[in-house]
Amino acid sequence: MSVPQRVVVRGPNWLGDLVMAAPAIRAMADTWRETAIHVAVPAAFAPVVPLLHPRVLGLGLEGRGTRAVTHHAAQLRAGNFDVGLLLTNSFATALALKMAGVPERWGYARDGRSWLLTRAIRPRTVHRQSTHHADYYAALVEAVGLPRPQLEVQAVLPQSVQTDAVALLREGGWDGRTPLLACAPGAAYGTAKQWPPSHVARVVDGWTSDGGVVALVGAPSDKGATSHVLSMVTPAGEGRGVVIDLTGRTSLVTLAGVLRAATRVLANDSGAMHLAAALGTPTVTVFGPTREESTAPLGPHRILTNEVWCRPCMLRECPLNHRCMTGVAPDAVLAALRSR
Repeated sequence: MSVPQRVVVRGPNWLGDLVMAAPAIRAMADTWRETAIHVAVPAAFAPVVPLLHPRVLGLGLEGRGTRAVTHHAAQLRAGNFDVGLLLTNSFATALALKMAGVPERWGYARDGRSWLLTRAIRPRTVHRQSTHHADYYAALVEAVGLPRPQLEVQAVLPQSVQTDAVALLREGGWDGRTPLLACAPGAAYGTAKQWPPSHVARVVDGWTSDGGVVALVGAPSDKGATSHVLSMVTPAGEGRGVVIDLTGRTSLVTLAGVLRAATRVLANDSGAMHLAAALGTPTVTVFGPTREESTAPLGPHRILTNEVWCRPCMLRECPLNHRCMTGVAPDAVLAALRSR
């Protein structure tokens, strides 16, 4: 295979999937060291790309849905790319590459798009070493002729990002030394993935009872979850640490700085979980409706589950009693967070 000059990787549309795709992207950058590699993702995630691999540039795609295909194609055409690798499975993303005139278009033969690809890899023909989603991406890059990557990722933060995050935490009352728990109680997939706010509040109380500080983090859409947690947290008092609500107040890059500054992170199966572990911060996650063997974070982590007959169901909302999540005791989570 000749070495291309300009490559675009169409990255996943979710933060967690983008982190899990990082080993595959790294394999391309490490093999083609003189190649300009761009990762095209929704605009909100583009600033995260250089954190996952400093040699790769993020290309923020504007717009969503089928109407955005034409606009995405125009953005990709402007890059004058030789090769496009699809880490997505959709017809629309393959069509955008075709419309952009990218001569080599590689990806899995999914969603009826084989005719749009110059190299259509059938999922059943690839060699997968595990059921982890990161391995799905790794198997694809191996199938197109690149070395198979190790399933590990280490995000790197610029010092300026870390400085801004610490300043934001200090503004909220953290002294820079006290054990800091970053807690992300939301999850984009649905409420079934969310550990109950009442349980989260008990962990927050346990962490702050001996002076520890908690930073609640999340997107503006997570405001409901964090507000529910805050409504049940014991008010600050003598000897009790502060709770800093940063929900909706950080960019994704600043969020990464907060997660890196934390002593521990408590999160649901979410993008924040994946990003925290990639930054090297020990992370504790309660898994319920989703499969931990497929989406566990690539980094230091502990996973807690309650094995009921109906998990993993992969549903967005629980039609029963949500025992897969409510059955994980706050004391067990707190012990996991405090363990070495």
